[in-house]
Amino acid sequence: MEFRQITYFLEIAESGTFQKAASRLGLTQPALSKQMFLLEKELGITVLERGGRSVRLTHEGERFYQYSIKMKELWEEIQNAFSKENELKGNFSISAGGTVSAWILPQILKDILKKRPGLSLSVREGDASETKNAVLKGEVDLGILTGPISEPSLNVLEFLSDKIYPVAAKDHPIFQKTKIKIEDIKKQPFVCFHPGSALRKAVEKKIKSFSKDFGPNIAMELRSVESVIQSLEAGLGIGFLSEYSINSKLKKINFQDWNTERKFYLCYRKKSGPTLAYLAEEILKSAEKWKLERE
Repeated sequence: MEFRQITYFLEIAESGTFQKAASRLGLTQPALSKQMFLLEKELGITVLERGGRSVRLTHEGERFYQYSIKMKELWEEIQNAFSKENELKGNFSISAGGTVSAWILPQILKDILKKRPGLSLSVREGDASETKNAVLKGEVDLGILTGPISEPSLNVLEFLSDKIYPVAAKDHPIFQKTKIKIEDIKKQPFVCFHPGSALRKAVEKKIKSFSKDFGPNIAMELRSVESVIQSLEAGLGIGFLSEYSINSKLKKINFQDWNTERKFYLCYRKKSGPTLAYLAEEILKSAEKWKLERE
């Protein structure tokens, strides 16, 4: 059970409908319904009686409502007790790779800055090694890295999961085949990210699991996500992109058992003090909200 589910439950109970509660919480109705389903599943009881447009509390829901009020009051007491320590003001910097910087962070940071007028956040784009070094040297406050991460001087928090897919322009000749095999992929020119890219490393590791002697025909090695996307749209080869950056002009290439996933982690130095820990928590909350709204 997560505390935000308690907050959602209380809002539904007070609003009387999922629609009103979702609007007040800044969520979509399906995302809110999913969280209530998960809450009831974990509790093993039904707390809301759905009927028509309105909802009512069940007998178990009435009991849970009283406990929820107490939990909310306790949480508010804790927040008030540490409010001075948790004030988020000032300038902070974040380093992340191209995919995160272009397709994930903008909406998350927009959400945080809207709630925190005294806060200023800047983003520096860098590959995995550049981001890690920048955090360790204190050049930036926070870094978003692809795991696994083994660095004792850093606090490491799970941020988001990401799936990587082989893609090409929709009119690419490879889609004329009814069944695409690894041999078909080998024959194609590759539009790749540069060797220091975490996505490039993840792709190469996966390709080797299919064919150890596979030496890709690399036509382009690029640093920015936008450069890769435009080259793929132009039909200059096939490439590999995060699920977050695939647009309507590109198409996934389905072959064999391709399934590549990576996890992003939010990192900051352990000796940074409580302010960065609180900022990291804010970023994780906004990331969770953003993820729910995409579902």
